[in-house]
Amino acid sequence: MKHAGSQDDSCNIRRMRHVFRLTLFGTAALVVALFAAPAAQSTQTTGVKKLLFLTHPALYKHTSLEFAEKAVTEWGKTNGFVVTTLEGYKQNTNAIDLTVLTPDYLNQFDGLMLMTNGNLPLTDVQKTAIMDFVRNGKALIGTHCATLTLYNDPKFGEMFGGYYLRSIIPTNRVGQKMGVLKVEDTTNPATKTLGPTWTIGEEFYIFGTEVWNASKPNENVSAVGRLPILLPFTRDKVHVLLSLDTEKMDISDLPFLTKGGDYPQAWTRDYGRGRVFYTTLGHRDDIWGSDANFKAHVVGGIRWALRLEN
Repeated sequence: MKHAGSQDDSCNIRRMRHVFRLTLFGTAALVVALFAAPAAQSTQTTGVKKLLFLTHPALYKHTSLEFAEKAVTEWGKTNGFVVTTLEGYKQNTNAIDLTVLTPDYLNQFDGLMLMTNGNLPLTDVQKTAIMDFVRNGKALIGTHCATLTLYNDPKFGEMFGGYYLRSIIPTNRVGQKMGVLKVEDTTNPATKTLGPTWTIGEEFYIFGTEVWNASKPNENVSAVGRLPILLPFTRDKVHVLLSLDTEKMDISDLPFLTKGGDYPQAWTRDYGRGRVFYTTLGHRDDIWGSDANFKAHVVGGIRWALRLEN
């Protein structure tokens, strides 16, 4: 009986050793899994940027503002950025409220997108916060009417690159608004899918190249709002992506255009450590949902400014 009992004891010891090895292995695997899981999750979310999109119209309320907010919010879901909007387009032009835009609120974002216009009711602290935000390495994106914003602060115009002077709306024989854009940089994410030229129906801009002078009060003022231009646009301060190709356009009914003239429509620039992307396009309501080239243009510009793509 003692001999049999000794065999049982040996079997029990071997079983216990086997269970111990399995338990030790399982515990080690669990520890590895617990530490590995957060790292994998972090890898998936590291590249996502936060973008604040403002559409407050202190001068003129474009009907495309609502379409722009919805489109950019949707585009961000598959392009590496999450969008916060404040539905500024719902506010009355003479009752804009931007008190939420404190330095602390702004600094939680990686980029600021503007489709605003007019002399927004911002304090000096708020204006400085926006410029410091970009200067210190964040992104600034502007579409269409953004260059009609803050004419009363030339430092803001310097950051963006210039101010709107007047609109150009070319038409063809059936009345469709058309223009031919020359793609000057075919490598930037905002233009690399467009080819050498892009024919598109849109409203285009001419920018003020001279500073307003009180002795000539009706010159160098914006066609919309009659706001004095206090900072001139110059190609030397920006990197032009798109310009009107007047050699390929019928400009006979467009008195403000000169054949062979220089009319930039989209550009990038560095501002301190930050990146700025701007395009005149975005006037039409439907373009925000129906034009694949336009989507690629805007998304590429946003991704470039946010440093998601170079």
